[in-house]
Amino acid sequence: MAITANIDLGNGVTASSAYLIIPSAYVKKFRTEVDGEDSTFKLLYDVHIYKNKADADTLDMSARLKKRIPCDTVDHFKITYDPTTTDNPWKLAYTHLKSNGSLSSVADA
Repeated sequence: MAITANIDLGNGVTASSAYLIIPSAYVKKFRTEVDGEDSTFKLLYDVHIYKNKADADTLDMSARLKKRIPCDTVDHFKITYDPTTTDNPWKLAYTHLKSNGSLSSVADA
């Protein structure tokens, strides 16, 4: 799964038709007695942004990492997750990402 979008990178700079993937998404339980907040489940996921699919598909990992586009408003998320009613974590992560205010012209890739 992947999406393409225009991304506001800040300072008036926009990445047009960038290629976004979520390489990792996982659910974590935060316990009151250990983590200092109400016992809840959170979905945590990272986003990698590339100029295009070819950059994202680069086999050499060091070369691929150099091609990533940094964006603090899109790089990492922690959202509420209800394991009894919530959809697949990956699907939820992509749905949440598509609603991000830093993105426009979002489309499935």
